Amino acid sequence: MARGQRRTSRSQAREEALAAAAAVRVPERCDVAVVGGGAAGLAAAIAAAEAGASVVVLERALACGRSILATGNGRCNFMNAALCGPAPAWERYNDPSFVATTCGPRFGDDVLAFFEECGLAWAEEEGGRLYPLSRQASSVREVLLSRARRAGVVLAPAREVVDVSMSRREVRTSPLFEPDSRSKTGLMRTSLVLAAGGGEGVTSSIGLARAPYEPVLCSLACSAPAGVALEGLDGRRAHVVARLVRDGAEVARETGEVLFRSYGLSGIVVFDLSRVVLPGDVVALDLTGGLDRELARGLGRAAGSCAGVLDPVIAAALGPDALEKAFDLRFVVQGPAEPERAQVTRGGLLCSQFRPETLEAREASGLFACGEALNVDGACGGYNLAWAWKSGLVAGRAAAESAGSRA
Repeated sequence: MARGQRRTSRSQAREEALAAAAAVRVPERCDVAVVGGGAAGLAAAIAAAEAGASVVVLERALACGRSILATGNGRCNFMNAALCGPAPAWERYNDPSFVATTCGPRFGDDVLAFFEECGLAWAEEEGGRLYPLSRQASSVREVLLSRARRAGVVLAPAREVVDVSMSRREVRTSPLFEPDSRSKTGLMRTSLVLAAGGGEGVTSSIGLARAPYEPVLCSLACSAPAGVALEGLDGRRAHVVARLVRDGAEVARETGEVLFRSYGLSGIVVFDLSRVVLPGDVVALDLTGGLDRELARGLGRAAGSCAGVLDPVIAAALGPDALEKAFDLRFVVQGPAEPERAQVTRGGLLCSQFRPETLEAREASGLFACGEALNVDGACGGYNLAWAWKSGLVAGRAAAESAGSRA
């Protein structure tokens, strides 16, 4: 398809989406209003509606659940098996105590039960990563939208929330399908669930404090070791043991794949280290994957080269004594690379302002938050989506109960 045709097709699709959004009839009032129609928002809406509440989801994008389609490179790594069983991997989160109290000992099991009820089949891959059996993120999105509609949830996309009044119990939105209109539409609600990141203006009007946003789970810009040209490594992958070193002390360690880039380092192990890295830290790579050094040296002598241990292209880029360098190849971190492409953004509403058992604001009755609205982030491998689903279910059920008690 020619570029002009693609542009026309995208424009037409946008117009159709706006028309569909405009056709949605939003009631004047509801029991629970959910701001954000992504992973956490849909889970919250389903939980609230199935608990008997009338629910409206307000989403700025042209369709609800679109953010799910981009997860896991379009495959949607929706959970991790390490969260199942009697000892979920709380340490994979930045606030393990808060997450543990919210999600409970059946964290992963509850998430899988929810998706089984949605009709989703899944498969487990390396590292406990769980994907839909289809390996298509659209499968996850569609089962969620279908369940939400069956529960009676009103999905209202293309509506940007511009103001929240706690005293009037009102949410005001600006419809994107009326760009020239200055009119704002008000929705009266009993309970409110914040399930989207950003929205500083909305939350500041409520008086909630937040941590600043910063990219995590991202590539790192690094300076290369002396005598090593990053350009010669660009695009090569290796299975490594990666250590994060600060002031001479190891502060984190990950094992897995690294991707060398011309600007520094990428790959899953680097993404996970990016959650705790500071400029000036050192990422030390063992390119043998933790192989015993004497064994590796013996193999090198037997082969007459290190080709049996290292990728020959990587070995050539390392130059003389490549094998010895490969045991402890050190990169000095400059900062995040391509922050706009980070898989997760850290920051959001401070968890201390919310009761972890219900995710209701301590100082604002009827206000709840979940998912990326809160300052919670996890490691690669399905941990962030798992938090989105479970926190959404907790907040949604509590919001419905709160609405019923205050109706």
